[in-house]
Amino acid sequence: MTEPFSFKYQLSTMAKERLDPSEIGVMIKLSIEHKAISLTAGEPSADIYPIDDLKKAFAPIFDDPSLLAYAKEDFGLMELREWITRRMRADGMAPDWVTSRNILLTNGAGEAIELVAETLIDPGCTVLVEAPTFTETLLTFRKQGANCVGVPSDDDGIIPEEFERLLKSRSVRFLYTIPNFQNPSGRTSPLERRKEILAIAAKYDVPIFEDDPYHYLSYDEEAPATYLSLAGDDRRVLHSNSFSKLVAPGMRCGWLVVPDAIIPHLNAFRISAGLTRPAILQLGLFNYLNNADFGERVGFLRDTYRVRRDGMVRAIEKHLKPLGIKTNYPKGGFFLWGEARGVDDMTAFARFAVEKKKVGIIPGSAFYTIDEAKNGHDAFRISFAKVDPETAEEGIKRLAEAFREYGK
Repeated sequence: MTEPFSFKYQLSTMAKERLDPSEIGVMIKLSIEHKAISLTAGEPSADIYPIDDLKKAFAPIFDDPSLLAYAKEDFGLMELREWITRRMRADGMAPDWVTSRNILLTNGAGEAIELVAETLIDPGCTVLVEAPTFTETLLTFRKQGANCVGVPSDDDGIIPEEFERLLKSRSVRFLYTIPNFQNPSGRTSPLERRKEILAIAAKYDVPIFEDDPYHYLSYDEEAPATYLSLAGDDRRVLHSNSFSKLVAPGMRCGWLVVPDAIIPHLNAFRISAGLTRPAILQLGLFNYLNNADFGERVGFLRDTYRVRRDGMVRAIEKHLKPLGIKTNYPKGGFFLWGEARGVDDMTAFARFAVEKKKVGIIPGSAFYTIDEAKNGHDAFRISFAKVDPETAEEGIKRLAEAFREYGK
């Protein structure tokens, strides 16, 4: 029998590396296999999707068969781009130069990150990222050949002195940051810290790529001004955002605010990646947003996630704090960041916890660059997005038992 062609010698280096599953994917899979309480998933829960409103929004779409053809607008449905522009202006997220012309609709924030990487990264160039940061972004930048260097951070985000130290010592293509309720740490950079970082970026003539999908998910106070709005007419900031956390992740619709100087370059990559935009999805989303009370929707999400956040924090105070395990208190988003000083290998501990105690967490090393993974050896991420207070109590109780028993 003829052996099927294997492609063994044709696979790119990145394709081979990408076959290695991310630690996030591994832990989510193990949580399912072991029927564990999962504190892993950074996504909204299905019980808060606006199903009935979405049904109404999509129902009339097929009355217009032209939507089944290729969409004519390069940057996506104009009505939705105009809605985003108005919303960002009303909420103080964008300066006056941002118009619908500068709004590119993307297939989720992931495509926005991919397009920025293709447009700005050359093999071997240096990109600065927060340490820790979002795993999939690191993989995307690496795929383009970037040398990702983590900027040390504290409870207020990127440390300005460390940022400037790195800029003095090397040429940097751009800084990538998630300033609000960061994934994975849950940290938020206060306004004064943002102004410091922006001033340093201007001093060394470095652009900033601001990824802000959790902007509206604030539970104690409004998120500080965006880097985009603070930069004003300087226009060195690209800003990505998403409807995944606000409506539903399966909608796969986000947006990127693109300064005029790189619109043609970025659009060239967008066209090569996909000739057209999904007009049906975008119109359905626009119909939903245009008829919904957006403030009411945001208020509902904040109230729901605040209860889940507070339930998780109470469980941690009760079960983990007595063990000397340090966690932070996020003011929004989906995540808490923990550190267990007595654990030398959090990846091994996470396997123990999910297999023996039926509770899943993500080890911190998953969120650092390859060279800096050791920095997360005793850290872990917890998500409360899909976890009600009762489940949080049981899950954290199990986690505490795992910490007490690990290594014995």
